[in-house]
Amino acid sequence: MISTKAGLATVAAAGAIIGVAIGLNGSTASADPAPPPPPPPPSLEAPPWAPKKPAESWHGYPMVWWDWGSGGHWGVWINGGFLPFT
Repeated sequence: MISTKAGLATVAAAGAIIGVAIGLNGSTASADPAPPPPPPPPSLEAPPWAPKKPAESWHGYPMVWWDWGSGGHWGVWINGGFLPFT
């Protein structure tokens, strides 16, 4: 009787291993998760809690509010780069 149970357990284990190896493990196919939504566009208007605007311009460049996700800053755009003032 012991050899029959051991033989049955061996056959069951071998069947499970073979089934997993060929993909019959019962799991569903998974797809890649949906990409996260894009971040909101940067805000160019100063919120009410923003610090006071330091000046209207700096060396001829207009002072603007720029919020790139870090809370926002007053600054100027020079040659494609932002120079923060606050």
